[in-house]
Amino acid sequence: MERNVANTNTGKCGIAMEASYPIKKGQNPPNPGPSPPSPVKPPTVCDNYYSCPQSSTCCCVYQYGTYCFAWGCCPLESATCCDDHYSCCPHDYPVCNIDEGTCLTSKNNPLGVKALRRTPAIPNWAHGSEGKTNSA
Repeated sequence: MERNVANTNTGKCGIAMEASYPIKKGQNPPNPGPSPPSPVKPPTVCDNYYSCPQSSTCCCVYQYGTYCFAWGCCPLESATCCDDHYSCCPHDYPVCNIDEGTCLTSKNNPLGVKALRRTPAIPNWAHGSEGKTNSA
């Protein structure tokens, strides 16, 4: 393909006769506007007295028999609560290595992630009782 062909407005073989890209002929489509806000997830209920923030897991901190007297919150959904009563692991790393403070995919797997610390659960009177979901 030759450029700058002299004495012609259409280029060699008429290639410059029309634009080689589409030419806009109409208006832009209208802006769809803002998307509606996503619904707010309710807190996660641990028992009748304590809850954890949304998208978290309730873990028992102090258990006597079958009753849990104190709850902690793991900042992940579907987390594994570790037996040390202080840490928790993501659901895709369900094995707690308490001595190392890590979470593993399987017992003998050397690769893992750092275990997360639980936070204290919130008494139900602190944020009302409407629209809670139970994860315990």
